Amino acid sequence: MIQHRQTLKNISFILLFILLIIGLSNSSHAASNIFLTEEERAYIAKKGVIKAVSLDGVAPIQYSDKNKEVQGISKRVLQEISAITGLTFEYTLYGSLREVFESNAEIAFGIPNNYAPPDMILSKPYLRSETILYINAAQDPNNLDNKIYAAVRGSALPKGIKEENSIYFETREQSLDAVEAGRADYGYGNAYSVAFYTLQNGYKNLVTIPKGKEARAYCIGFFHEDEILISIINKALSEIGENQLQNLVLDVAAQVERKITFSMVINRYGKEITFIIIGVLSILLFAITSNVKANKTLRMNNRRYEVLSEISNEYLFEYFTKTNRLQLSESFIQQIGTQENLNEANRILKNMLANTAADRQYFEIKLPLANGEVGIFKVIHLSVNDDNGNLVSIIGKVVNISDEAAKREELANKALLDGLTGLYNAITTKELIQTAICSRQEKQRIDAFILIDLDYFKDINDTHGHLAGDNVLLQLGKVLKQSFRTTDIIGRIGGDEFCIYMPNIPSLDFVKTRCQKVSTLINTAIEDIPVTISVGITLVDQDMGYEEIFKSADEVLYQAKRDGRNQIVAWVEK
Repeated sequence: MIQHRQTLKNISFILLFILLIIGLSNSSHAASNIFLTEEERAYIAKKGVIKAVSLDGVAPIQYSDKNKEVQGISKRVLQEISAITGLTFEYTLYGSLREVFESNAEIAFGIPNNYAPPDMILSKPYLRSETILYINAAQDPNNLDNKIYAAVRGSALPKGIKEENSIYFETREQSLDAVEAGRADYGYGNAYSVAFYTLQNGYKNLVTIPKGKEARAYCIGFFHEDEILISIINKALSEIGENQLQNLVLDVAAQVERKITFSMVINRYGKEITFIIIGVLSILLFAITSNVKANKTLRMNNRRYEVLSEISNEYLFEYFTKTNRLQLSESFIQQIGTQENLNEANRILKNMLANTAADRQYFEIKLPLANGEVGIFKVIHLSVNDDNGNLVSIIGKVVNISDEAAKREELANKALLDGLTGLYNAITTKELIQTAICSRQEKQRIDAFILIDLDYFKDINDTHGHLAGDNVLLQLGKVLKQSFRTTDIIGRIGGDEFCIYMPNIPSLDFVKTRCQKVSTLINTAIEDIPVTISVGITLVDQDMGYEEIFKSADEVLYQAKRDGRNQIVAWVEK
């Protein structure tokens, strides 16, 4: 068991280099993956720099580094949003929540849901954290009644903690320092910040205990009700996958710069200093201090990797190529479940690792899970070579991205369809019709293009309300699906305007019959509201392009409206 744990620690040690090499590349996005409305794109084009503010001293979520530059997970999330959408942000950190909420900014980032004012609109969460109890080592965690609680000014006190027993500090780091020094007895904080400052400041009087109290969801808060900006940012947050966020968190957390103080040096290296004082030879002193520094770095790195592994929920593996042996972490084996599933997962992983290209550090696979489902996993790996350059093993991590893959597929489908009717939207409809036109090879083939417009649709909205109007559009979409063939392209291209492209029709009468069926069904589908349609039909000539076809159908559609509406007019009849 000890050997097994040591192996996993060694794997974690090497894995950080993988994450540092490829973490940033995995978190890049292309703006083309997000579906934005024309109104949202115009908003982005006109929008200037957005002022974004937050509370300082909440590393690694957000903080100022030694150069007074804003850093942290929240800033990296906003940078991802900027890369996805084209929005530009200006970052400012304040020393207190009061200054944050009194600023003239447009958004506040890295705001926990329980810190936000009641009237602040919050985005969907991009980061969640469990609460960690941190106490002074001299205190009993089971007897904290009437002990001094270290609170962050501006945040609500946890349930059961009295105001008279609380001391307020401006930042989370200050509250941790107070508990470390004994000026306060205990406090609660998010797991990321507690781990970060524990590593950075080398606390030795602090004990941390996971608690299910006050789970926190970090969001972007909006000071004003800007619906378009809220929509754009929420869409961008949906594009940032869970695995991508994990790599981002790891990359930020791995940049901990540990503070070295005089008392820390004395406490940790007192024996070495005493040994120096009594007169060790200078050359031996040099060797000892070099070795101590190396050991200190190794201990600090090992502790860092353990903390990062816990908060990233990653599954580690090592594949020994010469013996064809695959060693998996216990947590991953639990995910797989049965021995049959484990054998299948071993076979798939070994095959992919043995045949992957040397320069390929990432691939996706499907593996059976303990619950009977099939999960989609992302595999990140790196080769380990000996001093002669010979391959010794392949180490890496496996991340379950099933939810992320499902969301990607769902977003891709939504980008093609009209949200109300479920028909193709205007952009998709045009692209499909243009493809169909270009693919026409039989000169004798007859295609038809149809434009349909609801008569007096504005009057329906004004008289019966927009919900009734939406229902009419929804019912017309259903009727169109019932009336036309599965090979026909049906789309909603405007508010109350629809079009159909019918390839390879037998005759014009065939098209008219389908249109008449639509007219009859829609008139009877809506109770208490008379609904009629005007229809314009044009036959597609071999040399006609999309714009010319649309113009022809549009002209006869308006001819139908001029003739009194509730008409079906074809171009050949004009």
